[in-house]
Amino acid sequence: MIFFDNASTTQVFDEVADAVKEVSLQHYFNPSALYSQGSNVHVIMEEFRGIIASELGAAAEELYFTGSATEANNWVFTRGFKNKKGNLVISAGEHASVYESAQSLKSAGIDVRIAGLNTDGTVNVDSLLEQIDEATVLISIIHCSNETGAINDLADITACIKSKNKTALIHSDGVQAFCKIDIDMHGLGVDFYTISAHKIGGPKGIGALYINKKRNIAPFIVGGGQERGLRSGTENTPGMAGFAAAVTAFKKHYDKNKTRAVFRFLHDELTAKGWIYNGAKENSGFILSLSNPRINKSEILMRRLADGGVLIGLGSACSKKLSQNRVLKAIGRTKAEIEGNIRLSFSVFSELEEAEKVLGLLVKYSN
Repeated sequence: MIFFDNASTTQVFDEVADAVKEVSLQHYFNPSALYSQGSNVHVIMEEFRGIIASELGAAAEELYFTGSATEANNWVFTRGFKNKKGNLVISAGEHASVYESAQSLKSAGIDVRIAGLNTDGTVNVDSLLEQIDEATVLISIIHCSNETGAINDLADITACIKSKNKTALIHSDGVQAFCKIDIDMHGLGVDFYTISAHKIGGPKGIGALYINKKRNIAPFIVGGGQERGLRSGTENTPGMAGFAAAVTAFKKHYDKNKTRAVFRFLHDELTAKGWIYNGAKENSGFILSLSNPRINKSEILMRRLADGGVLIGLGSACSKKLSQNRVLKAIGRTKAEIEGNIRLSFSVFSELEEAEKVLGLLVKYSN
């Protein structure tokens, strides 16, 4: 089987499975327990936190574990700001967990504004700045698009935002960027940043939220006081172990040139055959979005490929209806182009030989 739907999830590394098993069997004690076994697990847990935070260029105390990236995004939108009379600004390219969080606040009477995208999938900075005023309290800009792989220049964007509103808080969904592009959290200038384990070869059910130590946020889950009182619940130490192991394993196995070669091969071959590239020049190299308006329904193509042992995606797993892909709509794609869209997404183990087979099947079934 060839798995080219890694933007939806990834196979765990062997190192991750080993780490999860070890913690589950040997370090299963509650980190909050007062006896030494519990204290020892707490120490190990903080080591995991430090490994992940280091990859962000952040301090360990700025990282808070959550049950998923979706939870982390919801946390920011429900607890991240106090002024309910201010306005929020998001881009049209946000992940569903950000977009729907904002929409739920809009239905509650909060002013939510949406900045447009450029045709390459990046945020239109002029449109963004037009939406921001002195009453803006929170802005969310995705770092790397989960639909197209387009990278937003966060450092430049945050600088532009601060030039117009110095007090607005800035959040970024970094799920598809984490470990795949260089990140220096303090250099980016954001206040909140979301990451997930299962997009980088880690386990499902564990995410994290970076919170700048200069910022305050209200607790998302109350109860036992875990995660420094902000996210209660007995800690998922096996998940944390797997998350930290995934960061280490990803750095070990990632060959940027190899991954880029797979991306470039499929991009060049398919665009030469008339497919339309939905993305920017600055791309993570892990997500390739292409449209072929000659395809009546790309879902049929996807099923044919699956019968041939190749699994691909059609965009975000959160977008169930092809014709309603709001991100592709926002970059100006027609209904036919959206319905003829596929998303090929790669892992550190994707090979050029696999890409050659996928190309052959795409050509065979799309003509």
